[in-house]
Amino acid sequence: MRIKHIVAVVAASALAAGALWAQARGGGSEWLTAQGDAQRTSWIRTDAAISVDSMTKPGFELQWKVKLANQPRHLNGLAQGVTANGVTLFVPMSLVTGSSNNVYAIDNDTGYTVWQRHFDTPLPVATAACPGGITAAATRLVPVAPPAPPDGRGGGGGGGRGEGYRGSVGEPGQGVPVEQRGGGAGRAAGAAPPAAPAAPPASGARAAGAPPVAGAGAPPARGGAANAGIPGAPGGGGPGGGFGRPAGVGYVIASDGVLHVLGLQLGKDLQKPAPFLPANASWSDPIAASDTLYVGTNQRCGGAPNGVWAIDLAAENKPVVSWKTNGGSVVGSVVLATNGTLLAAIGPGSVTAGGYANAIVALDPKTLQLKDWFTDPSAEFVSAPVVFTQGDKDIVAAATRDGRVLLLDAGSLGGVNHSTPLYASRSLAADAATFAPGALATWQDMPGTRWLLVPTNGAITALKVSDDGGRLSLQPGWVSRDLVSPVTPIIVNGVVFAMSSGRAAATAGATAADVARRSSPAVLYALNGVDGKELWTSGKTITSFLPGRSFWSATGQVYVGTLDGTLYAFGFAMERK
Repeated sequence: MRIKHIVAVVAASALAAGALWAQARGGGSEWLTAQGDAQRTSWIRTDAAISVDSMTKPGFELQWKVKLANQPRHLNGLAQGVTANGVTLFVPMSLVTGSSNNVYAIDNDTGYTVWQRHFDTPLPVATAACPGGITAAATRLVPVAPPAPPDGRGGGGGGGRGEGYRGSVGEPGQGVPVEQRGGGAGRAAGAAPPAAPAAPPASGARAAGAPPVAGAGAPPARGGAANAGIPGAPGGGGPGGGFGRPAGVGYVIASDGVLHVLGLQLGKDLQKPAPFLPANASWSDPIAASDTLYVGTNQRCGGAPNGVWAIDLAAENKPVVSWKTNGGSVVGSVVLATNGTLLAAIGPGSVTAGGYANAIVALDPKTLQLKDWFTDPSAEFVSAPVVFTQGDKDIVAAATRDGRVLLLDAGSLGGVNHSTPLYASRSLAADAATFAPGALATWQDMPGTRWLLVPTNGAITALKVSDDGGRLSLQPGWVSRDLVSPVTPIIVNGVVFAMSSGRAAATAGATAADVARRSSPAVLYALNGVDGKELWTSGKTITSFLPGRSFWSATGQVYVGTLDGTLYAFGFAMERK
């Protein structure tokens, strides 16, 4: 017994030392959801390790790489990770989903797999349009309104440290407690969800049997009190937490459309899994804010109509609402304006009565009732919206197939005729047919200049937002070096990380392993955010290509997940190195 006690003490001491080392990395920056925040800016405002100055010096290099046992489905492999600090003994961790119904919890400092989950549910035959499996990232809870920029100016975006939260103790027999939000009373969680509905809810309608929502139509709370909580999270921030303290939850959707609330410590379901989407749907990266989680569906995969879906995370029976486009697919991920309004881009498609295509729509965050829209038959949207604040307005930016970037007022998307943008740029691509940015990114430098980053087919184009007495326009900034199929860039403390994702080999008759082996590999570049000058490159370190969006940053590192299942972490060496 004494020997066991000594071993336990030594192990605890080693873990405690590891905890202190982990705290040193990156200054605590987190990546709470795909593209970082509720406005999908892909911007981490401050970081203790990464800066333009530090990237001009030696030391930024591969810290670790790990091969995850995930089988790609067509060209769908690893998704973008989401991160958490202080999961166990302060160890920072990334939650990464894999296409074949896998979830991995990866130690950010070492690449060690803390835990992994596999959802054992049948998978359909994979196609390019409908790969099946998990088609999107996990998410954590994000604040609706962004933090103030580093110089104290107003502005959209964000991506710094997540909001703090405290734990609470549930009543006996009541399951995992749902912590308080905005100072309001917490609600018990853990009750069984209702059976999956025979058919998806009607557009704008709450699922059968669901109770009415008090205050429907009101925006979610912006942050709230110091003990504002996370639906489904166990206790963890109060006195007596100590070693092993939990640090919230991650929300993951499996291929059968069921939502799982996973504890970050062990990856176990903290609530009974809840039916959410039709099985084998194709859904976008989810976002969870206040007490609701949202996704968009596309390509009518699994018979799921194209639309936007929301599930109540706090209610015991997890009611679901949906809004159908009755037209095109939802392009990319849904976005939140700073007042909680939900925004989505709709691509081309055959429209039935009351349907939408080539549009940006604004939906009520609780009921998903349509509030406003912009539509233009010539504006075939190829990017999800990104939102930033200019003056007293939320501005929506999105890109179209013909190479233009449109700016819209989130409070009046298309004016009185629903078709007038605030500004439409000229075409940014010489060959408009190849202009396919996927998603935009935005950031604001210390002098207050707002930048919009647009990945075209062969480069990153940086534009400056000009505000002449309320008249907005986009002015040329810089154009990056040539990049092969660049994905959405990431901005960390003034450094733009641009990913040349590589080129896929022919897929006809080839296995995913063959495609990964014969494709040109990805290359990561660090650029000065104000002039585009190259600061650093990964060279030939990455050996496979990046077909999706498995590219994120947190805790002073940048992570890349390639088709062959390899996850790379680049950063400066810290104490644990």
